[in-house]
Amino acid sequence: MSLVRVFSFSLLLLAASRLLGLVRDMVVASQFGLSGHADAALVVLSFPDLAVSLLWGAAVPAVMVPRMAGSSPAHIASEGARWSRLAAVAFLLAGVAVWWQRDWLVHMLAPGLHGVDAWLAAQSLGWSALVALPAGAVAMVGGAMLQAQSRLQWQYAGQVVFNLCLIGGLVVAAQTQRFDWVTLAVAVAALARLGLMQRVSRARLPRPAAASGAFPDAESLRALLLALAASGLTVLYTLAARAIMSDSGAGQLGVFQYAQRMAELPLHTVFAVASALALARLSAAERRGDGVQAQAETRQWLRAMLWLSALIALAGMVAAPGIVRLLFGWGRMTPQAQTLVAEAMRWMLCLLPLQAAQLVLATRLNSHRRIADQVLGYGAGLLALAAAGALLPRGDWRGLAAYAAAWLAAVAVLWWRLARHQADAQRGNAAVLLAVLMGLAAAAAGLQALALAWPLALLLAAGLFAAGLWGLLRFDPLGRLVRDRYTSRLRRAA
Repeated sequence: MSLVRVFSFSLLLLAASRLLGLVRDMVVASQFGLSGHADAALVVLSFPDLAVSLLWGAAVPAVMVPRMAGSSPAHIASEGARWSRLAAVAFLLAGVAVWWQRDWLVHMLAPGLHGVDAWLAAQSLGWSALVALPAGAVAMVGGAMLQAQSRLQWQYAGQVVFNLCLIGGLVVAAQTQRFDWVTLAVAVAALARLGLMQRVSRARLPRPAAASGAFPDAESLRALLLALAASGLTVLYTLAARAIMSDSGAGQLGVFQYAQRMAELPLHTVFAVASALALARLSAAERRGDGVQAQAETRQWLRAMLWLSALIALAGMVAAPGIVRLLFGWGRMTPQAQTLVAEAMRWMLCLLPLQAAQLVLATRLNSHRRIADQVLGYGAGLLALAAAGALLPRGDWRGLAAYAAAWLAAVAVLWWRLARHQADAQRGNAAVLLAVLMGLAAAAAGLQALALAWPLALLLAAGLFAAGLWGLLRFDPLGRLVRDRYTSRLRRAA
């Protein structure tokens, strides 16, 4: 399969997974609105994947793939078996720890939950974690094996199955009015994803050798610990900001969850696949010793991502009330609840250029294997989040402000480290980032005062996005490259 087809199919599966995640949130919102019951469901549904991402996350592919890429199928099978054993043992113990400390954990994740809501969340979280944590960790090993085999097109299939099972369980739970079905849905979804990933990742591999060793070697484990420190910190941004929002009252965790899902979905969907391809290109340029070319490509890529994120953010800010109305304006979501989500969504959209910059900078540092610099940047972001959460007065906006402080601090430190490493501060891109942030802030203030009717806002947002995309494809160097490649393929197909 060609590279373009692999990218397109991977993007399609990832988009399907993210959209199903949005549908999952829509089902929760329609059944429970903005309430403590909704927050309890969101904690249980999101915790397994957030925990596996935090404790396993991108670190496992970052360590596994370089050690398996280009190797024989027998070596990939043996390595996969060792990492799967480690994942199963480590996360089974983690599941037991979650079950043992379930009440304390729910209080940390959602301090705004009390009484029956807190009890339901704790019980469901504890029992589902015993299955979902080890199953999710082993499934992630399967995804890394697919990357090592250059079979990227299948790595997001498991997440599609996972979300479909969760949606089915939520529907049954809503119909029967029994929260037990949420617990069962999480466990069944995790096992279904595990089964699919095991089958797909090992389809072209021989059986692993019996004498291959039980667990990864000491060098791999040391690299894993450093990579975990880098990848897990960004997940803590979300967990900490959700906890601060929940502390403001019942339903506020839902506001953060729904706004974050809608605001970040387009940018992260495209970048999740593009970053894997970009990292390979940058690493190849470095291996050739062509540092100048790699630096120029980084500069162009960062500028393109800044303009694209600004375009997505501006169109999304205009369309926010209409999007929330169409996706969440039914069931138990009142007009007041929809307004809260739309305002939070606009705040999240203002942060997209910072997130785009962080993604590119982290990818560039990955190509240099400078994981320690990422740990420094993400750690600074987490400290900024904690400081904002502690110093700002309690209110609905405190969690959003703390989330923004985390991204701002992380990007500043990562930019400084990359500039020092490459002797290139990219002042032009820094000016672009500052300009788009100021422009988005002004647009958010103007839109709040303007209060367009939501159908008109949707039409205006579509026009803005189309015009901006045309400009990127025409004037941006990378935009022109993408346009020319796809138009040439269409011509050859015709």
